Parts: sequence; structure tokens; C-alpha cells
Amino acid sequence: MDAAVFSDDNLTLLKYAHSVAFSMVLWGQKLFDAPQWAISYFLQLKTDAIQLFPAAIFGNRRTLHLYERAGIEDLFRYAYFYDHRIEHMFLQTQSKSFQKLDFLIDWLKNYPSLQCFKQNVSESCAELLTMYSELSRTIHGTTLSIANLVDSLKTLQKPIAQPLKEMNIMKTVFRNMVFLLTIFHLEKYNNFSIDEKMIICQHLNTKEKKILSGLNT
Repeated sequence: MDAAVFSDDNLTLLKYAHSVAFSMVLWGQKLFDAPQWAISYFLQLKTDAIQLFPAAIFGNRRTLHLYERAGIEDLFRYAYFYDHRIEHMFLQTQSKSFQKLDFLIDWLKNYPSLQCFKQNVSESCAELLTMYSELSRTIHGTTLSIANLVDSLKTLQKPIAQPLKEMNIMKTVFRNMVFLLTIFHLEKYNNFSIDEKMIICQHLNTKEKKILSGLNT
């Protein structure tokens, strides 16, 4: 791979994709006591986050959006199945019967321990649902303008066009995802070291940081 073809903006995108993956790996280390029937969904989220990096390197915008959209699904499934062992067992034997995204979002918005943050949680859920729809357009190829075409194996590796635009999409998706994951496990987050909190908070805005610190609910 020729590093010289990557612009400063492309490198900025790669660094941000790496920071997302690093944050999910950190959370994975902290969820060692999560229910066995839920942790597989988080491990899928971590895996999808890690794969953002090679997708960005190879310049595959469609794949990048696929993993971002999958990450949204992973997060809501993890939160739902955290308290639903029986439903997880049913899903293993009745794979055609699964909870739709709208159902999972509504369930999280009404999660008892999150009621004091209900407005903030609802806002993040709404933004993720919007991003999910936008990312779906790329994946399903609804317009020619979002086509990601190559004519040989040699042209697979190329920088992503409009890398800063892609980084803004990634930031919007993972800002909301990191916030929801952290507020869902707020007690664990409160026991993080300062350095660990900084790794998480780099993805959040000022309002969300204040919420996590207890300064603004």
C-alpha cells in the first residue's frame, strides 16, 4: 500500500477510526462480568468498530457505512439482550423471529435506570435512527452518486473521497453510540481511571461530558 496517496484529511479519518476501535476495545475489557447471552452482541460491535479501519484504508465507502450501520444494530441488541436471556435463547432456535430496530430503540428509551436521562437518551436514539436510514441508502445503493465502483483488484486500494465528510458521519454515529453505552453502564464508567475516561470522552460533546460527570442531567 502506498502511504503517499493518503492526504492529511485521509490520515485524520484513519486516526479517528482507530480511536473508535480503541474505545470499543477498552469497553470490552470492562464488560468481563456482562451476561454471557449479551456479551456476544457487544463483541460483534467491537469487531465492526475495528473493521472501520481497513474499510477506510481501502477507500470502500459502502463497506464503511455497512459497519457503521451494523454497529448501531449491535449496540441496541446488546442493551436489550442484557436483561433478556430467554429472548436470546429463542433467537438461537427461531432465527427468523427477531426484534426490529424500532422496538429495540423504544425499549432502551424506557429502560428504568435511564429515566433520569430520558430526554438525552431519546435525542441520541433519534439521531442514531436518522443516521441508520442515511447509511442504509449507501448500502442499498439508491442513487448512482453513491456508487463505489472499481474496475480491477489494483483499484480496490484508494483513498476515500471526501474523508472529512466521512469522519463527520462516523463522529455523529459513534458520539451517540458511546454516550448511550456509557450511560447504560454509568456505574462502571464512574470507576474508570482518568486516562480511561479521556479515551471515552474524546468522542462526546460538552453537554454529554457534563451529564456523565453529574454536572448536567
